[in-house]
Amino acid sequence: MGEDDPEVKRLAELKTYLERRLAELDREAEHVKGMLELVDKALTDKSFRKPQLPEQPMRRIRGRTGTLLATMTVEPHQARIVFNPEIRVTQDMRPFSSFLLRKVLDSMKESDRQKIEEGKMEPGSGLDYEVIYDGETAREVIVKNYRDDNRLREIVNSVKWTLDTIAAESR
Repeated sequence: MGEDDPEVKRLAELKTYLERRLAELDREAEHVKGMLELVDKALTDKSFRKPQLPEQPMRRIRGRTGTLLATMTVEPHQARIVFNPEIRVTQDMRPFSSFLLRKVLDSMKESDRQKIEEGKMEPGSGLDYEVIYDGETAREVIVKNYRDDNRLREIVNSVKWTLDTIAAESR
């Protein structure tokens, strides 16, 4: 069997054809894989939508005379209380600093800190708050880890009394 043998020549041609066809199939397989990835991504985007959190209802906090004092949105671990911009609240105002911040919120914060030290509460689960200022004017209070409805009600009542007192003094 030599190189001139028709069978060897036919086998060499068949080998060349198979190599070329294999290369074509490899390219086609890469294209099909790319298209499959696009289809998978489109299916994931369309069928597995991220759950959208329901919009938190805004609660209005009104004073004794019906005046809007603040609005509040409540989430499971946080309450955001935004003061009415018509009521000017500064850090040095007595009912705000001495009552709301020190007597109410700082007392709750300290109580939780003690419970955490005693092992009665998990670390990081204690009440914390942040006052957002615009210059010297307090605009909102964010209360984190208020824990339960009774405590939140106490905070809301304290905010209501504080803002109602400030609003009455400014009239």
